[in-house]
Amino acid sequence: MDIRFLLIIPVFLAGVIIKAIYDNITEKKNIERRLALQWGKHPDTEYVPGKMESIRKYYDSMAEDCDIDDITWNDLDMDGIFMLLNHTESAMGEEVLYKILRKPLYDVPEIEYRNKLIDYFYNNVSDRNSISKCLCKIGKNDKKSFFEIFSHISNIKKETNTIHYLINIFWIIGIAGAFFYIQFFVPLIILNVIFSIISYYKRKSEISMYYTTFGYILRMLYIADKITGLDIDIINKEISNLKKYYKELASFRRFSGIVLSGNGGNLLDIFFDYVRMITHIDLIKFNNMLDSVIEKKDIILEIHNIIGYLDAMIATASYREMKKDSGICIPEITDDRSHKYMEVTDIYHPFLSEPVYNSICADNGILVTGSNASGKSTFLKSIAINAILAQTIATVNAQSYKACCFKIMTSMALADNIVNNQSYFIVEILSLKRILTSDCEIPVLCCIDEVLRGTNTIERIAASSRILYKLNTKNVLCFAATHDTELTNILKNSYSNYHFQERIEDDNIIFDYVLHPGASVTRNAIRLLNMMQYDEDIVEEAYNLADTFEKTGTWSIL
Repeated sequence: MDIRFLLIIPVFLAGVIIKAIYDNITEKKNIERRLALQWGKHPDTEYVPGKMESIRKYYDSMAEDCDIDDITWNDLDMDGIFMLLNHTESAMGEEVLYKILRKPLYDVPEIEYRNKLIDYFYNNVSDRNSISKCLCKIGKNDKKSFFEIFSHISNIKKETNTIHYLINIFWIIGIAGAFFYIQFFVPLIILNVIFSIISYYKRKSEISMYYTTFGYILRMLYIADKITGLDIDIINKEISNLKKYYKELASFRRFSGIVLSGNGGNLLDIFFDYVRMITHIDLIKFNNMLDSVIEKKDIILEIHNIIGYLDAMIATASYREMKKDSGICIPEITDDRSHKYMEVTDIYHPFLSEPVYNSICADNGILVTGSNASGKSTFLKSIAINAILAQTIATVNAQSYKACCFKIMTSMALADNIVNNQSYFIVEILSLKRILTSDCEIPVLCCIDEVLRGTNTIERIAASSRILYKLNTKNVLCFAATHDTELTNILKNSYSNYHFQERIEDDNIIFDYVLHPGASVTRNAIRLLNMMQYDEDIVEEAYNLADTFEKTGTWSIL
């Protein structure tokens, strides 16, 4: 055999190693550049259909009664808030961030600890980037969350390793025999290659989803080991737990690089992919690791939670940087569960790039009136969303926020439930009932938009006034928006009245979106008919009917 042919292999391997080193250096520089560019910027993550449903499955596995329920989550478009906050770098980070937003804290020291971590990562760039660079190597799955795939890992069809061992025996026989009788053994090698590739991809097609999960676990363990080597005192608790859990997975990690390298893909990994394909050594190891994964499932999820938690805290620090010009504050929260109160200054909705700020102090019910599009719903959503953010990520879109801990509930963006054959009104009264019957031991903050809009005026005012009054007698701080100005008088002894207003200038309606004390006294709905060039007789007669009702309390018969 020509000696020059034999030299090809070591030269090729040397080239692969050099290229791998170069790629690793280049990758590190690219990550550092990307982290710097994305810090404090609006996340550009794209969500394919079904991705949000997949992300929430980790939370679903631990949902509790005092969490943010689905009605409230949908009312406030909290999926959109999550996307605004999702500066995470890892699959674990986005799952834990979603869970955090669904599970407000009711323990003040825990909220303060989160703020301490977020503040540290905000101000210590070097330590923040040390962790972020590790997290980048875990990555995310565009379609499925890590937990969704991992939770089904016990469903993998098991197989013996016999066929894989036979393939490698034939490799040994074929290569050894080729030195003595090449005409016979080379065809045997070719047949073995063909069979190896076909059977490899057949098995990989059965386990590909879980194979990816194993890759995530290996990368996650690799990063856990890297994080434990960092000298960051503030996360000593997390580092200590990671060290403990990492040791408990020693048998899973041993020779795990055969299945998938722990530190991502490069040219060297690609080379070993071909080795795996023709020897099946990764499938052999995969089958051996499967039992270990099932046995250590809880430990793997503990590591998942710690890494995701650190990622979520860094993501929140980036959000604070993103919103610093609009205004961000650290909430002042008390653990007094007997006194419902909230005091906010210059609060705003996080979706608004040029927000109008509003302030309010409330220890009793708040009734907000005003015309459509004047800002009522946005204000209520601002209150509820920022209360959630205060108790989850210790970050509020306001100049100041002082409040007790709340269970946050809303009844706002409801719709008919065709599947369960429920009308809008039925959906609405069930939504309100869940607030009335909430049995959390802590005060409830509820935001209600247009109480009982799904029924006639007389019954709506009668029933909604009693519901709102009843809420105020409980340990509930209720913010309610309504068009029914009658409620401002009926509830004047139990609710404070505020309103949003508008003005008409040059046949244009102008909203200032500023919250004003007192009930709304403007009546521009009929005037808008005139602006939209309705017939003059319709406009004039509408004015007359309204004036007659205000004077007599009865409507004129037409």
